Amino acid sequence: MSHIPCPPVQWLRSFCLVLLLCLTSACSLWSGGILLYNQQDSQVGLQPDPTISRGSSPTENQQPAQMTTEEIRVLLSSLMVSGWSGTLVGILEQPRPVPVFTDTELNRIAEPIARAFQQAGPTERVFFSLPKSQTKYSEERTAGALFLRGRYLHVVLTDHSAFTAADTAGGEVKDLRDTKGMKLWAAAPATAATVPDAEEPRWAHFETVHLSLNVKDVIALRHRPAAPSPEASPSISIPTAGSAGIGANNGGATGAAGNQADDLRLQIRELTTSNLELRNRLDSQRQQMQVLQDQLFKLQQDLDSARPKGKTPRKSTAQ
Repeated sequence: MSHIPCPPVQWLRSFCLVLLLCLTSACSLWSGGILLYNQQDSQVGLQPDPTISRGSSPTENQQPAQMTTEEIRVLLSSLMVSGWSGTLVGILEQPRPVPVFTDTELNRIAEPIARAFQQAGPTERVFFSLPKSQTKYSEERTAGALFLRGRYLHVVLTDHSAFTAADTAGGEVKDLRDTKGMKLWAAAPATAATVPDAEEPRWAHFETVHLSLNVKDVIALRHRPAAPSPEASPSISIPTAGSAGIGANNGGATGAAGNQADDLRLQIRELTTSNLELRNRLDSQRQQMQVLQDQLFKLQQDLDSARPKGKTPRKSTAQ
């Protein structure tokens, strides 16, 4: 009677080792890309850039790129975002821009992102995903992607932990179209770059929250000392002997008045921006209300057409 030989112990060990290596390699993949950093529930990695295939003409990103940690910190600290939470109170509140990354988050991911750019290929982009700061039990995250093309750093934001997602009332997956009304801003002294149409990336349909920065300009502005405004500098005049003391006091008053003028100018700019944002929100809400009204009207028509028509009672004929 023949016995089936048992597999050798060495063969079993080799099989387990290969299986472990395969599982480890699979864990390094993240959202169709490669995970390069995964600490404290924060991830940084590489993924295919969808704007490459969507472009009308062949284009590539200027990557790998040698970016220092300080340069990444300067660029990312210039990003601001506004939006509203998925509640009635959040919709009625006036959106105020907040930094995309806190100082703690910048300290955590600046170096991994710099290293990711050094490894990124011309058809890839760097993605990031961070948990909500100072909160242990929250599903809200800050997520997006970055890539270098030409003179610009292009930034796309898909989610931010400062704004609560709309409640799907059933544990459903987050709707890709729910961008929480987010909009990216550039914090002074940086400004958002105006990219020519020929160089503008062809963004994916649901990646509507994006902004571009001129890398060299933003870094140069951050290290350049702020020049005094013309209003803050006192006017030059020849003081007389009797008005020397008065002239000194007037110089200080002129400087204070100049600072107040700068503050007022900044407030006016912020109010103008807020008014434009509110107007855009109202226009969007009007369009949504019109769509809902049209759908309701169509639904009423469908119900009326599907409703059985009542039979008219027959009139009794006199015998």
